[in-house]
Amino acid sequence: MPSYLDMLPEDIITHVYRMLYKSILNDMKKDTTYKNLSIFHKLLEITKNPYIDNLNYSDFVVSSCIDNIVEKYKYYEIEYDEDMYYNKLLLYNYSLHNTSLYYKSYYIKPLDIDINKIELSNFFIYNLYNNDNNGIALFNNTYFADNNFRGIIKKANKNGFILEKEESFRCLAELLYYIIDFYDFIKQILYMNIHFIEQMSDILNLSSEKTKERDFLIDVLNFHSNHRYIEELIYEIDNNCVNPQLE
Repeated sequence: MPSYLDMLPEDIITHVYRMLYKSILNDMKKDTTYKNLSIFHKLLEITKNPYIDNLNYSDFVVSSCIDNIVEKYKYYEIEYDEDMYYNKLLLYNYSLHNTSLYYKSYYIKPLDIDINKIELSNFFIYNLYNNDNNGIALFNNTYFADNNFRGIIKKANKNGFILEKEESFRCLAELLYYIIDFYDFIKQILYMNIHFIEQMSDILNLSSEKTKERDFLIDVLNFHSNHRYIEELIYEIDNNCVNPQLE
């Protein structure tokens, strides 16, 4: 026996479904879970970009993770067997194909604390601050001038480098995205300024002051580039700050 909906004229049925879809979409827009999906996709994009992503955050990859992140870290497995891995991955993805929101929720569920700062520690910046209290201000004026863009400030502080956002990070996906992006930003700033100093003159003819400046930046860069495994995230609740422990 046909239902009441089946007995309605076709144009009315079309209108009912249109209103139903609109209602569902409006609910999705209000739901934080769905709002954060776009941030998750940005994390996947930057993770897959070999020219940007230079951080290993496999400690934050869960067994029911999205394919692209699992793919990234497959070679970290002990006694890696490619055929066994792909068969297992295909079977797993097939079984979870219709529940993708469930295994993305690890990254997109709202953070239960207010965090709007990221601090990446660097031993050599710390030495600069200790040697001369004005050194950190000069360092910022030289290398981080005009770096307040769209409500995000990037600069050096006494511990290393800090990014400050006007609004709190919404979820782990957004936090990881900004950590990766900030890490790459620092790397590019250092590369660019080392190259600029060396282009000012033949290296052998650099003044002692410029040679010292270049060597300092190289030390900062080497420390930065040699610490790229996020072992854990330490939250400083009082300062609304997260400090990724890089090994």
